[in-house]
Amino acid sequence: MSMPLSIALATARKNVTAILVAGISMLATAPSAFAHPHVWIDANAEFVFEDGKITAVHMHWLFDDLFSMTLIDEFDKNFDTRFFGDENTAVHDNAFSALSEFSWLTHLRKNEELVSFAGATDFVADITDDRRVSYDFKLMLETPLDPIKDAISLSVYDAEYYIDVAYTQVDPVLFAGAKNLSCHFEMSEDEKNRIYFDLVAPVRADVVCAAKMADGSSSSGLAPGDFVLVE
Repeated sequence: MSMPLSIALATARKNVTAILVAGISMLATAPSAFAHPHVWIDANAEFVFEDGKITAVHMHWLFDDLFSMTLIDEFDKNFDTRFFGDENTAVHDNAFSALSEFSWLTHLRKNEELVSFAGATDFVADITDDRRVSYDFKLMLETPLDPIKDAISLSVYDAEYYIDVAYTQVDPVLFAGAKNLSCHFEMSEDEKNRIYFDLVAPVRADVVCAAKMADGSSSSGLAPGDFVLVE
């Protein structure tokens, strides 16, 4: 059984890994100390399809200014405001790989049951022109998912709310390789899976796909790229 994120943060705070999963030098043990997030991530997801089924989810993260500065100070050894070669490897090994214990803060569900990822690949860390650190990585599935047969949803969150992960306002969810499908997503607050002492309802993206008709339309009545916000 994996340890809670708060315990992992406290245990790892003296390690370089704590740069990501801690973000501050002192961690209090009282629950009230975690009443608000300390690290912010803007995230978007791209579902990768092969033969009409979801085989992976490509994630893009963009960190807040302060935490980005922490990562840059630690890992940009040649001060070129980029992470290349050994620097990228160092970020991966010391400030990313440990997140596997927490499903990379990415929670995929099939018919309301959590789906485990086989692993993360294609990791790239970078620095934007305005000095914000980004992560790109692909989460692979052991078994492809059929979005027509099964109800598929994706949420991005830290269950202890130490890290606030939120979908981007623009293109929060994309679809790649869904050649014979017309897919859209519906955003809503996930009241069934509240987090942080039941105080926070994370946002979930429900994936809705339908087979394309001969004329290119779909049985869902929505065009590719359409999305619905459920209040």
